[in-house]
Amino acid sequence: MVRVVVLVLAVALAVGLLTLFVAGPRSVGPPLDPEDTGRNGARALAEVLRQQGVDVSVVRSVDDVERTLDRSGPRDGWTVVMARSAYLGTGAAERLTRAVEQTRRLVLVEPDDIELQDLRLPLTVTGGGDTALAADCTSGIARPTDRLSGTWSSYGSLDDPTLSPPAVDATFCFPPEATAGTAGRAGTGEGSSGPSGAVVVLPPQDDAPETVVLGSARALSNGKVLDDAHAALALRALGPTEHLLWYVPGISDLDATDPSGEHVADPGRGVPEWLGPTGWLLAAAVIAFALARGRRLGRLVVEPLPVVVRASETTEARGRLYHRAADRPFAARVLRGGSRSRLADRLGLPRSTPVAPLVDAVARASGVARSDVEQLLDGPDPTTDRDLLLLSQGLADLEESVRTA
Repeated sequence: MVRVVVLVLAVALAVGLLTLFVAGPRSVGPPLDPEDTGRNGARALAEVLRQQGVDVSVVRSVDDVERTLDRSGPRDGWTVVMARSAYLGTGAAERLTRAVEQTRRLVLVEPDDIELQDLRLPLTVTGGGDTALAADCTSGIARPTDRLSGTWSSYGSLDDPTLSPPAVDATFCFPPEATAGTAGRAGTGEGSSGPSGAVVVLPPQDDAPETVVLGSARALSNGKVLDDAHAALALRALGPTEHLLWYVPGISDLDATDPSGEHVADPGRGVPEWLGPTGWLLAAAVIAFALARGRRLGRLVVEPLPVVVRASETTEARGRLYHRAADRPFAARVLRGGSRSRLADRLGLPRSTPVAPLVDAVARASGVARSDVEQLLDGPDPTTDRDLLLLSQGLADLEESVRTA
């Protein structure tokens, strides 16, 4: 039995350690979660959009994205935003690209190169910083007087004829060279062959929607959305349509199948292949350690008591404690409880017999008046030492009368 308990505890510990190893510590919610009220959440932005008449729907898997848009009817009244793409696998990215076809706009918040490649967008990350930027452009998202501050990433065009829509028609806003307070020009970032900016707008092409890349996740967070022009940028980017689908990829999207139903190998994301064997090895090590260090309980060993205390001495000691505490009501309850138990045993009654039937039985057996018996067994508490002594003597006499009856 002990080995079974140890084994169960070891397995539970191994599962807990594995969960901690995989998940790690988490905050109240993931960054830019529209239901998180913390500084890194985006509940404030979501609520403002709802107050502006936008129907905000939150989904947490690519399956829910497809189901929601399939049931929506015409898709040109929808904007889709993905503000956290760490769990977006290759298969989920391909399905998302298919799902957002014919929608009005797709908004991506601070994607990295892997996500841009998975979504087949002709952009690449060209740098970043934390200085304030000026818009230096005019578009449906940004105004020339807008300012963007905080941590941001910049994006440049990527020359790849296999990607669409072409970045040559894109609008690049907030270039790194256009710091707040100075007039700047669109610069060329490392790894790109054209202008770059922290906000990029790719025009719609064929069935692909207009795509907006926002290079600052902090600008949309509860803690920073009121700084500079962040709120205006967010409302223009996310609020052009009646419906907004806020997609927060879940961990299941790392292993999502592509539209053909097959799993797609994803070297940049997903659960590492070594995680499974490592987890089993960790579990086996914990179980082996528990079995090696666990000790079985041996047979019971009878040991003599170090000191033998006579019952009379214990009684006297408890009496002196009651006397020192001057708790006469408690002492009276102890005396009456002991007498009721002994009288019930003597008369063949259960010890749980109520007081009234016990008083009747004792009065009949002892010949003492019922009122006197009730006064002794269930009367008022004594208020002086003399009353307590008389009660004790009366109970002893009553027990003796029943014993000799």
